Amino acid sequence: MSRSISAGVFGAVIGLVAAIVGVVWTLQLYNVNNMHDSAVLFQNMVYINFNMAIVIGGFQSMALNNAMSMFTGLTVILALLLVSGLILVGVGLYGIGQVAGSAAGTVSLVLGTLGAILSAILLVMGVLAGGVTHTLASLWMFSNLHMVLMYAPPVVRLLGLHIVQGVPTVSTSLLWAGLLVAGVVTLLFGVTFLLEREVVTSGSLAVATGVILIIAGIFLWTGVIAAWLGFILMFVSLIMAAILFFQSRELA
Repeated sequence: MSRSISAGVFGAVIGLVAAIVGVVWTLQLYNVNNMHDSAVLFQNMVYINFNMAIVIGGFQSMALNNAMSMFTGLTVILALLLVSGLILVGVGLYGIGQVAGSAAGTVSLVLGTLGAILSAILLVMGVLAGGVTHTLASLWMFSNLHMVLMYAPPVVRLLGLHIVQGVPTVSTSLLWAGLLVAGVVTLLFGVTFLLEREVVTSGSLAVATGVILIIAGIFLWTGVIAAWLGFILMFVSLIMAAILFFQSRELA
């Protein structure tokens, strides 16, 4: 069982990296949503101020496409880190549970593995299934694209090709669902640390780890509202979890 508990150390370390990426990911999500709303606002002004709608709205679409590419990459990285980190932490809890003769570790491993995989899938789907928001400018550009490509200056042609595609967006509901599942797994791990506090080398550290993990999971449930705080608390709790797993390697 010492190998299982040692795997928990590596899982906690990977989870630390995932928590850092999660904070950056959340901030980038806020940035993407703000850029989307701004681009839609300006592009819907096409019949009020045509030049502003095309020029500013077009450049905003270009910037948003770049931001979406970065956000997609961050989402994939976050998903992979969450899967590997949570599964290995579950393995560590399984090892401690075997020493304690408790089924809590086994439950954490099984449900944690399923939850980690589901969370990763939902997060990636949240980006891929986002689609686009069509605006008055994109509809106008679609109707007049042939004329724009033939007679407009090169810069306007480039902007037109971006505008006609619509303003890209993400599926907030799927992203929230992914964070919700990750929060459930985090909360489950927190409860398991509390249940196994009598077996590990430091019961007080296990209690602190469990409580903070539970709070982190609750903040992850809030989705895009305060997920960054959940990731920060996850970072703090996983530092303690790594110490706890490291100290408990020889329990078996």
